Amino acid sequence: MPENYQAENINDDGYAVIITNRKKYLVPNLLPHEEAEIRFFNSGFGKVLNRQNDSKDRIKPLCPYFNECGGCQLQHISYDMQKDLKTAKIKHLLANAGIDETLLLPIIGMKDPFHYRNKAQMVLSSKGKRVMAGFYAENTHEIINVDKCVVQSDTANDIVKSCRDLMQKMHLEPYDEDKKTGLIRHVFVRTAEETKQVLVAIVTAREMFPGRHNFVQALKEKHPDITTIVQNVNPKSTSMVLGNFERILYGPGYIIDTILGKKFKISANTFYQVNHKQAEVLYQKALELVKPKKEDNVLELYSGIGAIGVILADHVRKVTGVEINKDSVKNAIQNARINNMKNIRFYQMDAAEFVDTLDLSANRYDLIVVDPPREGLSKQTLEGIKKIHSENICYISCDPDTLVRDMSYLVKNGYSVKKIQPVDMFPQTNHVEAVAVLVLKK
Repeated sequence: MPENYQAENINDDGYAVIITNRKKYLVPNLLPHEEAEIRFFNSGFGKVLNRQNDSKDRIKPLCPYFNECGGCQLQHISYDMQKDLKTAKIKHLLANAGIDETLLLPIIGMKDPFHYRNKAQMVLSSKGKRVMAGFYAENTHEIINVDKCVVQSDTANDIVKSCRDLMQKMHLEPYDEDKKTGLIRHVFVRTAEETKQVLVAIVTAREMFPGRHNFVQALKEKHPDITTIVQNVNPKSTSMVLGNFERILYGPGYIIDTILGKKFKISANTFYQVNHKQAEVLYQKALELVKPKKEDNVLELYSGIGAIGVILADHVRKVTGVEINKDSVKNAIQNARINNMKNIRFYQMDAAEFVDTLDLSANRYDLIVVDPPREGLSKQTLEGIKKIHSENICYISCDPDTLVRDMSYLVKNGYSVKKIQPVDMFPQTNHVEAVAVLVLKK
């Protein structure tokens, strides 16, 4: 039976912490000193059913789906408080790890913290005969039908709606994970901030796509700004959106965007920062903190499409990029060529394997740059980095927990932290990006 509870505090991820019957629950959309009727679930989460009062820090969410959709955890909180929460999270982690909190620089936020995502990926479903496109409700597998996501571009929102309408008109069924029936699983859209090019990927459960020519023609007519359309095939039962097989249906199969004056070729299946404006801020701050020298040899691990390496190449003697994703490596090589960078080379290889097998007698690196996924660096990768004995390490992170964990290892093994610069790459969510620079102790 739901009861009334008052939130005393909020954790670093924006959830109110309620303790009842000796069990801790995390409750979204509840701020300190607010009292609410709450229903608790065995998952350890709670849901606000009826709020009795409002905190001074509460604002009205711009998104009409906020209470159902789990994509934006902090949209009910003022933007200043969002930045304070993210700063506090990193400070707590640093303090627990024994790293000096004063090395943390003020977080860099956005002037307009909405419509920043250049990548939209929306799941398709059906309700009766109605085709729906949206996101999963928080902590469930239920689809919320979304007409407009306020952190995505209007272009992406409009294209997804058109795809949904065309599917309805052409009787193309969304894929049903339980029944293993239907065809289209997701609509994936990438938009380029500088060039305004647009890539659309229709993710299907199988290669056979009846009526694909008519679908593509109709979509192009509705959105002449679309530069390229691809069919991505993902037949697996997985949380991954994209599969390995791709067929170009229209255009070149990729788009071009520009960051800090450098051009980059981007495909559907390659990593690219979702917030263009803040990516430029992040990379510029990395350059300022690292202060690369013309004689430096640079090793970049998890190099993706080569964005950081290409930007660094103007300032150093040589860049070696390592990336396991073959599509990203292919794009990276082309990006070096597009920007006429002759002092950069890319290897398709696992980062841990590369540093473990590196011949240190023949290879010396003055700067190591890492930009790993949320899991951070593996122990094998960290041990390999330690052996390289580089003078400087630039760590770009999308997860403060793994950043601080990995910095702690490096601090125990001969490095000191120089500075940490948080950048709010994901406003309205509890995620935060940061760049940290470590130097080898003399």
